[in-house]
Amino acid sequence: MTAGLRARLTETVRQQGRWSTVYLDLSNDRENPEGLQESRRRAVRDRLHELGASDAAAAGVSDRLTEPTGLPSPLCRYLLAKDDQVVIDETIPGVQAGEELIEVGPVPLIAPLIRSGVEDFTYLTVQVSRDGGDIAVHRTGAFFPESRSTMQGRTDTLHKVKGGGWAHLNQQEHVEEIWKQTQTELSAEVDRLVLEHRPRLLVVAGDIKARGLLLDALAERSRGIAVELAKDTRSGGADPSALTEFTEQQIGELLRRDEESLLDLLRTRLGQPRSAAGTGVAAVVEALRQAQVDTVLLDTDRLGGETLVALDDVPWIATDESDAIAAGIVGRVPAAEAIIRAALATDATVLSARAGDLGGDPVAALLRWPADVPATA
Repeated sequence: MTAGLRARLTETVRQQGRWSTVYLDLSNDRENPEGLQESRRRAVRDRLHELGASDAAAAGVSDRLTEPTGLPSPLCRYLLAKDDQVVIDETIPGVQAGEELIEVGPVPLIAPLIRSGVEDFTYLTVQVSRDGGDIAVHRTGAFFPESRSTMQGRTDTLHKVKGGGWAHLNQQEHVEEIWKQTQTELSAEVDRLVLEHRPRLLVVAGDIKARGLLLDALAERSRGIAVELAKDTRSGGADPSALTEFTEQQIGELLRRDEESLLDLLRTRLGQPRSAAGTGVAAVVEALRQAQVDTVLLDTDRLGGETLVALDDVPWIATDESDAIAAGIVGRVPAAEAIIRAALATDATVLSARAGDLGGDPVAALLRWPADVPATA
């Protein structure tokens, strides 16, 4: 999720209104894309009207789709309007996850974002040469970096001299000291950004000698998240796609390790006598009602046509209208959306998973405390 999206979603699901949700594949890889985009905008606007969206909501979504993204394909667009106003507009890199969606109803439909696997964390890229380096602060799910900076070192002596003798040796040592000083200064800025932004990944590319000097100079925290691309991406004529592809690969591997770790933890907890985990719709709904869930893993496809009751306040979700307690009933909604909504409303993390990895159940949860321990214990 892009910066602040999780917080905005959490705030959104706690509000009541008439929600218009649109999720579209806008990859420009078709013939006559401009004409197709215009026809699709009209189709989206007409469909929203048919489903009961207000004129302002339908027009707002259509206007947003009119704005060109200027971004490379493949990409998707997610828009959410509350009553008359668009409140969330996200452009998501990558291929479409699940079917396109145009719906109007009592709750926002957030499953497309969860299926897209757009995680919200920061990472840094550093491209170095012997005279300096470029640093970029990125956030996953965003096409462009949040910030860029360039540090230029001394350029009076960039190359080792050829020849022999003590004079030449001294000059070579002087050159290497300048290189080392440049990367030491660059490493201090990288360390500062690591402390400020708390990234999960630091990608270092560029000149081989400069890479080594920078990595040696980094603080332990920075070195712990650093990976090295063995290519010089800063020199003239370098292919910028090499850094992009390597970084995407590293992010993918990081997310896969996260998923494997969570699934291992889930299996471990389920095997314990007093388990701080649960599987199946009934168990997860009950844990959500107790605000007991730390992380929900769900297979939205496997939940299929099941429905649950969405509530307008604590406990946010119920299997039946009679379990609403003091909360008002919003309505019966798709089970996946009810679970996602209740999880966000109780500050839980929501991740997409496959039912096969959840023991065959469509949903599982890691809990904040064991299921048989009261919250006040």
